[in-house]
Amino acid sequence: MVNNNFMTATDTTNKTNNYQDATIRSLRLKPVVTIKESAPISSAIDIMREKGYDQLPVLAASSSKLVGLVTLGNLLSKLSRGTITASSPVEKAFFDFRKIKEVVSDPRLIGSVGEVGEKGTSKKTFDEITLDTPLKALSKFFEINSAAVVTERTKEGELKPIHVVTKVDLLGFLVKSGSLE
Repeated sequence: MVNNNFMTATDTTNKTNNYQDATIRSLRLKPVVTIKESAPISSAIDIMREKGYDQLPVLAASSSKLVGLVTLGNLLSKLSRGTITASSPVEKAFFDFRKIKEVVSDPRLIGSVGEVGEKGTSKKTFDEITLDTPLKALSKFFEINSAAVVTERTKEGELKPIHVVTKVDLLGFLVKSGSLE
């Protein structure tokens, strides 16, 4: 924000902790709605339209393991270009988390921009967001992302989605807590 002249350095140093050390657990989020990677695109669109969602976590075809995220923007782009159809499986149009090799679970590192990798691009990381992730870390994550899939680990060590949290949820917390006054 300082780099883009949206706020001055003094604005950031004098800022109080508006999140009061709260975690995602305090947001009281609704249970997650998911879709299997083998389901048709039309099913994803129907769920998004019916629920008013912009994204859905994608599960492996044969388990409850989180494998990615399908978004309205990605579906619209691929459908309008003709690279998928309504009967195509979701696996043809989602962001596949299995392609990301590094998982960040330390809340202090969540939302940080990845190191520069090969060909001058930044390394992609998967930020593991849990019920115990501090809202302060979530706010940092939202500086470059629009939604987060809140997960918990299964006995097998796989990530299972339990909620989706958005910027609106974070704003709602700030309003309810009186932090914006």
